[in-house]
Amino acid sequence: MSTEITFLRLVPGTSFVHRLWAGTKLLVAAEIALVVSLSPSWAMIGGAAGLVLVGLVAGRVPLGAFPRLPRWFYYALLIGASLNLLSDAKPVVELGALSLSVGGLNDWARFTALAILLITSGALVGWTTPLGDVAPALATLARPLRWLRLPVDEWIVATALAIRCLPMLIEEIRALNAARRLRVSDPEADAKVTVREAFEQVHDLLATAIVASLRRARDLADAMVARGGIEGSVTVSATAGRFRFVDALVLLVVTTLGVVALVVLHL
Repeated sequence: MSTEITFLRLVPGTSFVHRLWAGTKLLVAAEIALVVSLSPSWAMIGGAAGLVLVGLVAGRVPLGAFPRLPRWFYYALLIGASLNLLSDAKPVVELGALSLSVGGLNDWARFTALAILLITSGALVGWTTPLGDVAPALATLARPLRWLRLPVDEWIVATALAIRCLPMLIEEIRALNAARRLRVSDPEADAKVTVREAFEQVHDLLATAIVASLRRARDLADAMVARGGIEGSVTVSATAGRFRFVDALVLLVVTTLGVVALVVLHL
């Protein structure tokens, strides 16, 4: 089964989450990350996961939007869990001659769940928000920083370019990987590659991707210069979407839930 990265691919729809302002979804994702980072307990992670699940259901995000991960990813998870079992974090269970750390396994599971939660919350924003709406929302949210005379416009332009170029980079890597597979004349020989050969293939693929990215970056820079530089190439407008009453209500509910959860768990 081939892998596919879909984090920045919009899932078309007119759901409640789709209609929210992009800045609201960014603030909610930031609040979730802040709350679970301050108190990464199972109760907090479970509550935040429930909130993200509500967003997935309300946004009508299909299961097909989730990426298909390669097998080595799951093998890496198993290796990480096994290494944590061999730590000395208490409680420790004696199983014959082995000392298995239940505490280490619990910490591994907790922080793995935390990472999956944060990635999914960020992916939810990408699945329900057009990429063109992110930069204007950031420009609106960062407006108070202009009072401190910080280079907010430059940061927003750089972010907008990075967001728009990342899907191009993903497509470039996918095309390079497909071209590499077409060069293989014997599928059975490809399935029997050694570890050294596998690392060499990954090295060659990354080197080619870097060269292709530099070429695309040069072409993009030439096009921007021809259009008058950054100001003439990227226009960040604050008119894409607007903050409505429902956005304020969502922020109020999420903020209240986060504060209550922090207070209750630390009493």
